[in-house]
Amino acid sequence: MFRGDNSHSLSYEQQAKFIQDRITNVEKNFGELCVAFGDYARKTARLRDMGDELSKVLKDYSSNEIVNKSLSSGLDNLSITLTAIEEYRNCEVQRLEAKVVGELCQYETICKHAREELKHTMNVREKELARKKVLDKARERQPFNRQQVTYAESELLKASAEMSRTAKGLSEQTEFFERRKLQQLKSLLSDFIMIEMTFHGKAVELLTVAYQQVKDINDKADLEHFRRKLRSPEKQISTGISARSSSLASLMNQSSPLRDEEDAMRSSRRIKSPEKNLGRSSSLAALMNHSPTKEDETATESEESGDQETSDDTESR
Repeated sequence: MFRGDNSHSLSYEQQAKFIQDRITNVEKNFGELCVAFGDYARKTARLRDMGDELSKVLKDYSSNEIVNKSLSSGLDNLSITLTAIEEYRNCEVQRLEAKVVGELCQYETICKHAREELKHTMNVREKELARKKVLDKARERQPFNRQQVTYAESELLKASAEMSRTAKGLSEQTEFFERRKLQQLKSLLSDFIMIEMTFHGKAVELLTVAYQQVKDINDKADLEHFRRKLRSPEKQISTGISARSSSLASLMNQSSPLRDEEDAMRSSRRIKSPEKNLGRSSSLAALMNHSPTKEDETATESEESGDQETSDDTESR
């Protein structure tokens, strides 16, 4: 490359143009690849953020759900699984940025250096051509001035030697540039595919777990539990019973003159008819557990009237 006689000067120009076109082509294509993979990584990162937000919403729903226990547990497990998927997606984003986008971004500098190397080679080539023209003029105008002709020849030899070294270095640099481009592009694409395969493999495993977690939600049991809650809320029932019991106890503990007189009469009756008093005690226990009804009040009044008549008969006798 860049070697030959004057008749091959057109070949030098063609070679330089070919190298220039290759550098420009690589710079353009790798730049577009860098932008495309960068957009891909950024959109994947946004998808990761949206997945984290979805996991948070599922977690909040699980915390707020107090009736459907199976649904609450399923949502909590699904939230944890989706969070794990987004952790793997975060690793995917980091690897894409480091192994793909980062490597592609370096080619802007690599192409710049290659273009500078080509420009330096062309400058050396122009210097060699200039020395060649000086020698030709010296030979034409002063063919017998050996000193000037010899000096022009020595300068041309120096320029040719420098051109030879520069051309050889450029040839090696160009070949290295092309070889590295092929190897790195192959490696970048392989890394991209492996990164995606690794993520999607883990995602399939975790999504299988997530599917089973959703299948484990017992909607029938949750619906039955909801129906029981709808028919008789447990908290309201227990609160009502305790309130009634406390009210009844407070009523039973109140003291009044009428209550004292009734106690005195009942103590006198207790001596006469202990069996009836025993039955009344049992009815009092029942009264503690149940609220009085109209039938109970009627029966109580009839018994008291019967006891009163028995007492009157005894006194008259």
